[in-house]
Amino acid sequence: MISQIPINLFRLVLLLLAQILIFSNVNYSSFINPYVFPLFILLLPFETPRWLLMLVGFSSGLLLDYFLGSIGMHAAACLLIGYLRPFLINIITPKGTEFEISPNIFAQGTTWFIVYLGITMFIYLTLYFFVEAATFLNFFFMLLKIFLSVLCSVFFMLIFLFLFSSKKKKRFA
Repeated sequence: MISQIPINLFRLVLLLLAQILIFSNVNYSSFINPYVFPLFILLLPFETPRWLLMLVGFSSGLLLDYFLGSIGMHAAACLLIGYLRPFLINIITPKGTEFEISPNIFAQGTTWFIVYLGITMFIYLTLYFFVEAATFLNFFFMLLKIFLSVLCSVFFMLIFLFLFSSKKKKRFA
């Protein structure tokens, strides 16, 4: 896990810059808001303890909130997916499957990753958009916004994964 620290720090900086400079400026008619930053938490090593996932999620979310001026909304959403990540991995992964050190699209497969990203981004964006709106009055508008934003976010995350994932399969011994 120690050898993964430089890779994860580079990934944090890259995704933070991409979110701040590119994706936070993309708004298609207030329905589509892509977020790729949560990919940082989703690609942390499998053996990362839940308390560390939550701490890293909250800290990285606060960092994003600082640059975007979103008053803790990303911190709350990142904290939630940091907490739920081990549950989600256990639910969507078939029993007896061998894990790599970290999630890898070439090892787990595209279908596994689409399900993984789709569920986590739905949770992330649901919390984020409803906290941002602070109301349930436009419930169906919010659901449409969440659904379209999840599709767009997963699409950009998959592009990122195909561009920057290693094709080598490193298995646990």
